[in-house]
Amino acid sequence: MKIVFTGGGTGGHFYPIIAVVEKVNQIIDKEKIIGAKLYFFSNDPYDKEVLVENGLIYEAVNAGKMRTYFSIRNFFDLFKMGFGVLRAIVKLYSIYPDVVFALNNLRLACH
Repeated sequence: MKIVFTGGGTGGHFYPIIAVVEKVNQIIDKEKIIGAKLYFFSNDPYDKEVLVENGLIYEAVNAGKMRTYFSIRNFFDLFKMGFGVLRAIVKLYSIYPDVVFALNNLRLACH
């Protein structure tokens, strides 16, 4: 079983994901699921020690930022986001996860 967790690079996204990962690890141990791999996709590992403690494999996916104010950086970040999306798709297809768990802007999406 392969599960990909993804969210922003801040504690507001990271720690709720870690709480879910801890519960998933409990289920894996209880059900004796063999060969489970857990991945964390983000532009920043945020806390590498916590990732290692919870058995998460970090995959870097660069992402841009859309600012709500005028900035020339918004223009360049459009390209950064486009390339980030393409890299994320390639990584997803290379891993081919069974589940993708995404947490973004405090909205939960699990597919």
